[in-house]
Amino acid sequence: MTTREKLFFIKSPNGNLASVLHEADSDKLVICAHGFTGNKQESGRLFVLTARSLVTAGFNVLRIDFTGSGDSSGNFNEMSANTEITDLKAAILWAVRRKYSRIGLLGLSFGGGVSICTASQSPHVDVLVTWSSVPGFKFWMPKPEGKITDNPTAPGRIFFTDRPVVDVPEAYRSLTIPKLQIQGDQDLPGFREEFTRYFALASAPKEHWVIPGADHVFSQWFHRRKVIARTVKWFGKYL
Repeated sequence: MTTREKLFFIKSPNGNLASVLHEADSDKLVICAHGFTGNKQESGRLFVLTARSLVTAGFNVLRIDFTGSGDSSGNFNEMSANTEITDLKAAILWAVRRKYSRIGLLGLSFGGGVSICTASQSPHVDVLVTWSSVPGFKFWMPKPEGKITDNPTAPGRIFFTDRPVVDVPEAYRSLTIPKLQIQGDQDLPGFREEFTRYFALASAPKEHWVIPGADHVFSQWFHRRKVIARTVKWFGKYL
């Protein structure tokens, strides 16, 4: 199988999104949405390893830096859940214009919540996989932990005020596409418990897989292998 990887920028209403496209001989695409303070590589290059495994399975993969993160335009104190939803919609529009026949989303943590909200607003998303998803933006970091400053690398006031009208739980329950949530039983406090509450109300096909001993970003390699393999299998079945 011929594969290629290239760095380029996608235009978003918020600026230019640094992106890496892993190309395969396929017309199916998975878009990766990183977590809070993360980037298109993710912790321990988790998204890079996952992307290359997905390419081997026959999927194109797009990894993006949200506005204010990685190599993209803007500063981190300009980001919010809504700016990231706008960025992810721009990436989806880029994919639609390039005639990908099927589009899947893979979101980690904050990017998981962003992916859920975006999927509920976009007719172009066919499959969803989330890892350790933020169970709700109102639930997570509902107010500043300290004084808001002009530090460009810290959350700004917009982060705490610009939240989606439809939060993650309602968005997830509205989705009829296949959806997989993976997290460890050592995830951040409240994440698994809050997600479990509304997962039961979501429509099938769906799966909530909890890995014993795994943390928020699956730091241990033997956990990561399982996460990547399960993710590739899910996209292979439904995308």
